[in-house]
Amino acid sequence: MTTNPCWTEDGKAKNLALLTSTERYKMLETLRQTEAKEWLHRYRMKVKETGKQQAQAWWETVKLDIKKRRGQAGVDTLTTNMRQQNDANCL
Repeated sequence: MTTNPCWTEDGKAKNLALLTSTERYKMLETLRQTEAKEWLHRYRMKVKETGKQQAQAWWETVKLDIKKRRGQAGVDTLTTNMRQQNDANCL
């Protein structure tokens, strides 16, 4: 059987409009968690490369850029998810 790149494993189209609200919510949460992991990784790498003070200054500029695009709520959501990821890694 050949696979069509326009279809997922369960046969549903990769069109967000065709997903249920629960499926869209799960997908959005997955994307948020993945983004939080990525930023946490980038921050840790920046600390290793440049030191904590410069990494914090860099992170503040990143948060300002995110705030311009998504607003304060977007920044708050991201930082909350990053804290959750960090706490999960510490357990």
